[in-house]
Amino acid sequence: MQPHHVSQIEALLTCLPQKGTMSSPMAQPVSPGMMRRSTLTQQGSPGMIRRSMSGNSGLNNLANSSSFVRRNNDRDGMGNNVGVTPGGNNAAYRASLVSHYAEDLDRRRRAERAVDDIRTDGMSSDNLKIDSVEFFSRDNAREHRTDRYEFVLDNGRDLGSSSSMVMSRSMTNMSSLSTMDYRSSSSSATTVLRRGQPFFMAVRMKDRNFDPRRDILRASFSFGPNPQVTKGTKVVLPFRMTQREFSRAPQKWDMRLHQQEGFNITFQVHIPANALVGLWRLNIETTTTTPGARVDEFRFKDDIYILFNPFCRDDPVYLDNEELRKEYLMNESGKVYVGTHNRPKGRRWVYGQFSDVALPAAQLLLEQSGLNPTERGNPVQVVRAIASIINANDGFGLMEGKWEGSFEDGVCPWVWTGSSKIFEHYLRNGSKPVKYGQCWVFAALATSIFRALGIPSRPVTNFVSARDTNHTMSVDKYFDVFGDEMKGGPDGDNQDAMWNFHSWTEVWMSRPDLQTGFNGWQAIDPTPPPQYWQKNSGDQKSRGPWAVEEFRRGPSSVESVRRGEVGFAYDTPYLFAEVNAEVSHFQEDETSHWGFRKIRVNNYQVGRMILTKRPGADDDVSDADAEDISSLYKSPDGISRYQKQGDGCFNSLFNQGMSSPYSDLRDRERDRELKHYPTGSPAERLSAMNAARSVERSQPMFDVRPANEDVYFDLVEQEKVAWGQPFNVQIHIQNRSQEMRTITSILTANSVYYTGVTARRLGRSDRQFVLQPGGRETLQIRVSWDEYRDKIVDYGHIKIYAMASVQETKQSWSEEDDFQLEKPKLDVQVRGNPQVGQDCFVTFSFMNPISVTLTECEFTFEGPGLVRAQTVKYRDVKPGEMISYVHKFIPRFNGERKLVATFNSRELGDIVGSRPIHVRD
Repeated sequence: MQPHHVSQIEALLTCLPQKGTMSSPMAQPVSPGMMRRSTLTQQGSPGMIRRSMSGNSGLNNLANSSSFVRRNNDRDGMGNNVGVTPGGNNAAYRASLVSHYAEDLDRRRRAERAVDDIRTDGMSSDNLKIDSVEFFSRDNAREHRTDRYEFVLDNGRDLGSSSSMVMSRSMTNMSSLSTMDYRSSSSSATTVLRRGQPFFMAVRMKDRNFDPRRDILRASFSFGPNPQVTKGTKVVLPFRMTQREFSRAPQKWDMRLHQQEGFNITFQVHIPANALVGLWRLNIETTTTTPGARVDEFRFKDDIYILFNPFCRDDPVYLDNEELRKEYLMNESGKVYVGTHNRPKGRRWVYGQFSDVALPAAQLLLEQSGLNPTERGNPVQVVRAIASIINANDGFGLMEGKWEGSFEDGVCPWVWTGSSKIFEHYLRNGSKPVKYGQCWVFAALATSIFRALGIPSRPVTNFVSARDTNHTMSVDKYFDVFGDEMKGGPDGDNQDAMWNFHSWTEVWMSRPDLQTGFNGWQAIDPTPPPQYWQKNSGDQKSRGPWAVEEFRRGPSSVESVRRGEVGFAYDTPYLFAEVNAEVSHFQEDETSHWGFRKIRVNNYQVGRMILTKRPGADDDVSDADAEDISSLYKSPDGISRYQKQGDGCFNSLFNQGMSSPYSDLRDRERDRELKHYPTGSPAERLSAMNAARSVERSQPMFDVRPANEDVYFDLVEQEKVAWGQPFNVQIHIQNRSQEMRTITSILTANSVYYTGVTARRLGRSDRQFVLQPGGRETLQIRVSWDEYRDKIVDYGHIKIYAMASVQETKQSWSEEDDFQLEKPKLDVQVRGNPQVGQDCFVTFSFMNPISVTLTECEFTFEGPGLVRAQTVKYRDVKPGEMISYVHKFIPRFNGERKLVATFNSRELGDIVGSRPIHVRD
C-alpha cells in the first residue's frame, strides 16, 4: 500500500464520532485488513465517507455528512463539552456506541459492495463500463447562482482554504471540459442546482468509446423513497448521439449531447421549472441493443440538490427585481424586529442559508412533515409543510417553543444568534427538537429554510398582535371590580391573548390556486396558537407527523388580508385577526344580567405597526433600516394613528401590495352593506365587514359606542426607561363638562412576558374623587429599581392597565399600554484589515448598568464566512464595571460579512451587538 493511502485511512478514522469511554482511533494501530477495506471503498476519495450509495440512504445519513463529522462531536448544540467518562451517563454512552457501530457497519458494507463490483466486472459482458461521472459542481453553481453554498465549495478537507476558493474553470468554454481529469476534479463537492435551467455533466468510459450501434446509455434521476416515472419522482433520459439540441417541451426533462471526445461524453440536461425540489439521486444505466441483454448500473454517490428558482420566469417563486432577490434570497443576515410598538428594536440574526447544515435540515424537515414527494415542486405546499414542522409537535419538528419558566434544560431563546447552530444541533441529535425558541426565532428559522430552498422570504413583526383563539374577530379581556385582570375570563377557559409583538414569515410566490390579484407576498406563521400549547401541556403520546396539520398557518395572501377577503386559502381569518381584531374590555358589574359590562372597544390598538428590514439598508447602530409595511396588511384608513404620529425613523419605500380594482357594481353593493357598520372609515369598514361575514361569531362585536363622554382620560406614553432606573406611570384626567363629575379610577403596572401573560405586580393606585367643571387631576404610580429588580422577566416588558368610570353619566374608559426597559448595546470592534486565512481579533465590550454583580456570564457569537457559532464563558462582572473580551478567529471567505454577538448572564441577558466586516482575499 502506498503511504498516502495510509494517511487517508487515518483521516477517515479521525472523522468518526468518538464519545464516552471509547479511545481515539488515532491512538490505535491501523491493521492491514482495515487498510484494504478502506482502500477498496475510497478509491482515492477521502471525503466519500459521507456519501450514501443508493436510494434514499443519503437522507437517512444526513446527520453523518462530513460537515458534522469533521467538527468536534463531543460538544452539544452550543459548543459545550458533553463527553461521557467511565461510570457516566449510560444513555449518552449507548448513543455513542450506536453512532460508532452504524459508521463501522456502513464502512464495511461499502467495502463488500466494492469487492462485489470487482467480481462482477470480471464476468463476461459486452456492456459499456462507466469509470466516473462528473457534475462540474462549481461551474454549474456559478451559472445557477448557487456558488455560495458551502456544499459546493466543500471537498471534505479544505473548506475555507485558499484552494477552495478557486473554481474549476469557466462554463463559457465548455470545449475544455473534455480534457479535464475526471478522477481528480471537484466530484466530491455536492451539486446544488436551480430548476428551470440546464446544467452540464460528463461520463467517462473505462475501456472503450460509446458505440451507438451496439450501446444504450440512460441517465436515471430519482427522488424520494419510492421513485416512479408516472409520479414524476423518477426521470429516465436516454442518450442519443444525434440529439444536439433540446427537443422536448420546456416543462419536461431533456438531455442533449454537448461533446464527445475519446472516452468522455459531455451532456447538457434541462431541469423543468416545475421539477420537484430537494434531494435527487443519479444512476447511469448501460446495456446493449441485443434483446434481453443485462443492464448494468453505475450509482453516482454524491448528493444532488435541486432548488426553486426565483431567477426563472416560469417558476412560481420568480421575483423580477435584482435588488429584492439580493435581499430576500442571497442576504445571509438580517433583522427580526422585537420590543414594543413605540420602541421597536431590530434583533440581528444570521440566517446561514448557505451553510452546510441548512439544506440537510430542510430535507429532513420535509420528510418529517409528511408532505408527499409528488407535492414538493409546489411552493404553496412546501411552505405550508415547513410552517407546520418548524415548531416541535410531540417530538416532531425543529425546535421546541417555550414562553415562560426556566430554560435550564436547553438554551434561552435570546441566546441564539443564528440558524446554523440550531440546524446543526437538530441533525447531530437524531432530528430531536432543539430547546428553545419563540415566535421571532421560528420566523427567522423559516426564513433561513425558505432562502436555502430558493424561495424569497423575510421575517415580519406585528406590534400589538392579537392571538385570537375562539374564531372571532375580538380579543376579550375580563377584569374584576378591583380592576385586576381575570386570567381565563369568568369561566376560566378564555385564552384570548394580545402579544406585545408577534413575528411570522412572508414568502414571495404566485398563487394560481386563488383569484387574480393575490400573488406576491404570502404570510406563513410557524408559531402554533396558544390553545395548542394548553392542549399539549399534559402527558400525551406522540401522534406522529400528521398531527402537525392541527396548527398549519398559511400561506395566506397578504393582499387578501388587506381587502378582508378571509375566505381564501389558507388560514386567512387567523392572520386577519392578528392585525385587525378588536379588543373588548369587560368588568364585573352586579347590575348586569350576565355579571359583566363592556367598557371599551379599541379599533386601533391591534396591529399598530408591522415592520421588516428594508432592502439594501443595513444599520448596526440604530434601526434606520426598518420598513413599515402596515399598508400591505391594512388599508390606509385602518393604519393606527400612532404610526401616523411616529418619529419618522421608519420608512415605507417598498409598499408592493398586489392590488386589483373592484367593479362598480360590486362597490355599490358593498357600500349599501357598509351602512350597517357605523364605526371607522369606509375602507376600514369594508375589510371588517368582509371578515365578519365569514366569521359569524364576530357579528355582535360591531356595536355603537356611548355618545355622552364629557370626561377626558389620557394614559401618558412612557419615555425611554433604562434597565435599573425608576419609572412613573400617569393618567391625566379633565372634566370638560359644565357639571361636577364623580370619578373612580384604577391604575396598575405589572411585569409581563412578551406574550402578554402577567408575571408579577409592580404597583397599583386606585382613587375616587370629584372633579369640578373644567377641573384636572393626575393619577400616578412610581416604581423604583429595588421594587422591580426581582420581578422583571425575560425581555423586560411592563404592562400598564388603566380603568375609570363616571358615576353621573355612566361613562366608562379603559386603556392599556406596554413598554420595555432599555438594555445597553454590546459594542463589537475588529482590529486591522481582516484577510482570508489570517488571524483576526474582535473585541466585545459593554458596561454593567445595574447595581448587582452579573454571574454565569457568557458571550455567544457567529458570522457567516467568518466564524461558526460558539459560546465562551466569562467571569463575573461587578456593578458598573466596563468589560472587554478579545477573541481570535480566522475568516474563511472574502467579501462583506457580518459578525453578530450576544452577552448573557443570570441577572441580565439579551445584550446584542453586531459589526460589518470587509474581508480581503
